[in-house]
Amino acid sequence: MKRNYLKITTKKLKVPACLLCLSLSIATVFPYIPNTYAATTQEDLDKANEALNQLKARQAELSSDFANLNSQLEASGEKIANIDSQITQKQSEINDLQVKINDLSVQIANQYNSMKLRIKYMYEKNDSSIFELILNSKSMGEFLTRTEYIQQISQYDRDMLAQLNDIYTQNKQANDALVADMNDLNSLRNEATNERNNLNTLLAQTQSQIDTTSSSITEAEKLALQYEQDLENQRIEQERAEAERARQEAEAKAAQEAQAKAAQEANNTSSGVSYDVPASSGGTALAHDSSDLAMLAAIIECEAGNQSYQGKLAVGSVIINRVNSSRFPNSISAVIYASGQFTPVASGRFSIVLARGASSSCVQAAQEVLNGNIVIDALYFHVYRSGTDTYGTVIGDHIFY
Repeated sequence: MKRNYLKITTKKLKVPACLLCLSLSIATVFPYIPNTYAATTQEDLDKANEALNQLKARQAELSSDFANLNSQLEASGEKIANIDSQITQKQSEINDLQVKINDLSVQIANQYNSMKLRIKYMYEKNDSSIFELILNSKSMGEFLTRTEYIQQISQYDRDMLAQLNDIYTQNKQANDALVADMNDLNSLRNEATNERNNLNTLLAQTQSQIDTTSSSITEAEKLALQYEQDLENQRIEQERAEAERARQEAEAKAAQEAQAKAAQEANNTSSGVSYDVPASSGGTALAHDSSDLAMLAAIIECEAGNQSYQGKLAVGSVIINRVNSSRFPNSISAVIYASGQFTPVASGRFSIVLARGASSSCVQAAQEVLNGNIVIDALYFHVYRSGTDTYGTVIGDHIFY
């Protein structure tokens, strides 16, 4: 009997090359860690970023492998389901054929028993009844008919038994073929199940590597960020140091100029010099440079940073009035750095504001004053004391005189 069933073959498990040795060795990228006792350099940051990029590339590779394995696992599940369906169908065919074989076995047994009974009957009667049946024929035609009938009965028994045996043999062969098919299907299912188990193992290993790589990426990102912050802090400190050095140089130079100017004016000024103050509102613009503007804006912020814009202009006007007065030095820097004149200079606050730059409103006020917008005729000011200060012009928290 021809074996007519669907042949199933399993393909060899396709595993990405990088995963074949996953359980043995997986390349791990460790972030570059510099000498913790040395200052962070750009090279440290570059190496940390390079390690971070390698980790991200590794993570992308592992994610691709994981997706590929997942696809293979889905295909393996479909394959097993297909094999299970064929096993169920094949088992049903085997069961049906087994029923037929059992029925044939019963028929063969019955036919065989019938033959045995007839043979036993003829043996026990010594064939006398058969001979009598033939000899008692009334004619030659009846004789021949009875003889042929007896022969037919014997031949029928033999033919029937042979036919039943042939059918039994065919069904038995068919059953053996189905059993062989079933064994093949079970072998294929075992193979597919092993493939699925291997895929699950590889998936678990790959996921573990993805988790490990993700943790390494997090640490590498923290390290790179720390390097960036270290470099930024170093840059800020360097700029501060340079600004402080420049401030100290400018302060020393201004102090020298102020001292020289003061000494010269002391020699040329009599004891009866008046406190001359230029007219307010609409003064002449003062020749200046960016350094003068920066220093004037800085002293305005120190003295009137929390005052109204008019108060800022008033403080700036006092500085310019002093520059234009014969009693004081004739430069903005010399007026500001004159000994004992401005508390913010002595405390160091002026240097801090000058280094970082004054606020925009203070810069604007300084620029207006330098352009000639003198708002008050005064050479001095201080914090207004109610009940004590009885002369001068009060603007905001200050009195000008």
